[in-house]
Amino acid sequence: MSQNARGSLYMVLGSIGYVVNDSLVRKVSDQGLDVYQVLCMRSAGLAVLMYAVGQLRGESFQTSHLQSSVLKRVAAEMLAGVLFFAAVVRIEFANAQAILLLVPFAVTMAAAVVLKERVSMLRYLTVALGFVGVVIVIRPATDGFSAASLLVVAAAAVLVIRELSTRDVPAEIPAVSIGFVTAVGMTLVTAVLALAAGWGSVTLGQLGLITLAFSSLYFGYYFTIQTVRVGDLSVSAPFRYTTLIGAVILGIVLFDEIPDLLTIVGISIIFITGIYSVYLERTEARST
Repeated sequence: MSQNARGSLYMVLGSIGYVVNDSLVRKVSDQGLDVYQVLCMRSAGLAVLMYAVGQLRGESFQTSHLQSSVLKRVAAEMLAGVLFFAAVVRIEFANAQAILLLVPFAVTMAAAVVLKERVSMLRYLTVALGFVGVVIVIRPATDGFSAASLLVVAAAAVLVIRELSTRDVPAEIPAVSIGFVTAVGMTLVTAVLALAAGWGSVTLGQLGLITLAFSSLYFGYYFTIQTVRVGDLSVSAPFRYTTLIGAVILGIVLFDEIPDLLTIVGISIIFITGIYSVYLERTEARST
């Protein structure tokens, strides 16, 4: 298998890991547990797993890793998680995942405005079409609109801050250490929220699903990191949009959510314009 083929496979596996984690958190929440209790237990399990992996790989957490860029990135990821999961238990699963894919489009705009990066008119057009796709999924000013959709939009905006902050994180800080700090922070924040809402009893089956959730999240985390390390990111990047396919399938299988025609149109626009925007970025990079 070539390096690019391996990188593309890793991107698919990483995307599956993330979307499976999200679906399992939603599934356990649907069984009666508060979503923040589920997130607290999942994040605590992930922190233990990250710490163990760090010890095995000689990349354990050090207090020197708590630099301002890392803390800013972690804070953004924590806030985005709180906002996203507040919404994902209230709207259709595939819709939430589709709206979250605002992030790649918004990062392009942020790079042009904040970082003064050059963006072609074609890329502006793909960004505009991507936003149109999201608006079709959200459908404001219609009976199908849910205010919870705006929480996902807010989560996407915060994730843009996370992406921009990542650029400032020193390369010598291990990714597993950043993951550990994020998991610990998420555990503490969601513990407070869960205690305020009321802590419920957990069945063995729910505990198994939560274990599978944080294992899937680590799986996604690991493979998306590996994607950057093998092959060309411009080749593997379009495969992040397999998240949408996985979300639609999991929505149907786990939650009996059949997307209507307008939702399918919106998701299709996001999928096509997302892949085309990566293609444009690749061709423009070759021409410079």
